[in-house]
Parts: sequence; C-alpha cells; structure tokens
Amino acid sequence: MKTAVFSIGIFLFSLFFGSCQPSKTPVSVVDTGKALDYKMGDKLLFSYNYATVYPAPGVDSVYKRSGFIHPLNTLGGEVMTNCSPADHYHHFGLWYAWTKTTFEGNEIDFWNLNKKQGTVRFRNFERVSDNGFVATLDHVVYPDSPAEKVAMNERLEINIGTTSLPGYYIDYHTTLRLASSSPVTMEAYRYGGICIRTREDWNDQTAEMLTSEGLSRDDADGSRARWCYYQGKAGSGKACILIVADPSNLNYPEPLRVWDKTVNKPAGDVMWNFSPTKQQAFTLEPGKELSLSYRIYVLDKKINATTAEVLSDFERD
Repeated sequence: MKTAVFSIGIFLFSLFFGSCQPSKTPVSVVDTGKALDYKMGDKLLFSYNYATVYPAPGVDSVYKRSGFIHPLNTLGGEVMTNCSPADHYHHFGLWYAWTKTTFEGNEIDFWNLNKKQGTVRFRNFERVSDNGFVATLDHVVYPDSPAEKVAMNERLEINIGTTSLPGYYIDYHTTLRLASSSPVTMEAYRYGGICIRTREDWNDQTAEMLTSEGLSRDDADGSRARWCYYQGKAGSGKACILIVADPSNLNYPEPLRVWDKTVNKPAGDVMWNFSPTKQQAFTLEPGKELSLSYRIYVLDKKINATTAEVLSDFERD
C-alpha cells in the first residue's frame, strides 16, 4: 500500500496529543514457518498466519483457513482479537472474505466455510520486510473437491507505522482481480469484506463503540461511516481499535455490519465489518479490479471523536 500521509500540520498534532512522540523502537519481523510475527522490540504487535490454521480437535476441519491476522496485540501485550471461537469457528481475528457472491451462475460464500462453497487461501509472498509485506491469496470455489477452482486473486499489502499516541497502526490495502474470464458479483448483503472479531471480554458492559456519524453499537448496524472505534478496559489498562476507511473505497462512506448487544448471547462480544456492498452489489469484471484500503489503529488508551477525526485525516499519495 502506498504510504498514507497525514494532511494536518504539526500544530494540530501538538494540540491534541501534547508532547508525545512516536516510538523510536524499530519494528522487526520473525518468520516462524507458520506466521509472520511483527514485533516492536520484544513486544509482539501481530501475527499474520500464512500457514493453514485448523480448528480445535474434534471440530470439523472444514473450518480451516490461512491468510489472516491473529493475535492483534496492543503494545501492552493485550490480545484484541478472537480467533475461531466456538460460537463462530469461521471468525479469524482480523480477516477478509466475501459472503454472498455469484460466480459462473452459482452462489458462492467465501465466508461461511461450513457451506463448502468457498474459502480464501494464502499462496505466496511477493515481499517481506520489517515494516510490512505483500502477499498473494486465492479466493477458491468448492475447495478440496474435484470442482475446485480459483475465482479471484487478491494482492494484500500491509505496512506498519507509529503514532503520537501510545500504539501503532496497520495500513491494510487489498486488491482483487479475476483469476479467469468469469466475473464475480458481490451481491448486496448485510456483511462481507474486511472484518474484526474483538476480544471476548469486550461487551456492552465493558466497552463502547462510536462511529464517525456519532452512532453507538446499538445504532451503528446498517449506517455508513468513515471510521469506527471500539474501546474499553484491557487487562490493567485501556485500549482502542480504530478502523478508518479510505475515501477512495467503493461506496464510501462505507456501510457497517455491527453486532448489537443482543446478537451473540451470552458473551455479548462484538464483530464489526466495513461492508461496501451491504446496500449495493458490485460486479468484478475482466480487466477490472477492486481495491479497498483501511488504516487500523491499535492504541493503549481510550480516545474520543475529536481524536478519531484527527487520526482519520490522511490522504494516500
């Protein structure tokens, strides 16, 4: 992803953030043979799981997946994501998949793996460095069957940066292209695209959500937003995840899919999703591409709407 450059000046940063300076500790990467572990000093920021991750013993292996981020940690070491929980084995921390699509006349669901219609697989790395990577993934129809076929190729570019607040950010840029001459239609559906399943102990009593339009968790589902954050107590401190959609994205400001407090009882925890095709279908055609970009802040403190606006004010060069 091209480096995102903030358009606000030093004055605004000093106004909102005081004298805090970005961390000078370098980011480094360790390849474990299964994942890329990105660290700041000895602190794990996140793992990108490129090898296939299988569910717990006794769970149907249909719920295997590669090419996702988990854990996503704060600098303080708090895990902010939830991977393959028993209530939704097909949730993978921070991941990307499309739900209701049409390919060669058939409905293909790349999200709900139990349907055995589709999945997403890591293929290879184009580049790996200490500040990020570029990966190729395949969006596969009818996986592990004689009818298996690749419908789309994805180029994922990840870059890591620091902020004036305690924490860091990930620039997440994905580009989809067809793998054949057959188009893929992302049908209008309530969820699909980039998604995060947040830590299990964050619920209506322990954390709060806010969107760029001033909506809370109970009101956000189906609304459009430029950014959305969820924050609360994390261990002995506080933490925030802020996801900012790029203005160049399809159907920006993008519709949101947000679990309200009634959805996942008794845990009451949260999944949320920027879903650009929630209200309007999109067809990926031969020779075309779909590019979507997000900046994901992982902060060791709570913020407010004013700070979120400052952090969201960037332009891709």
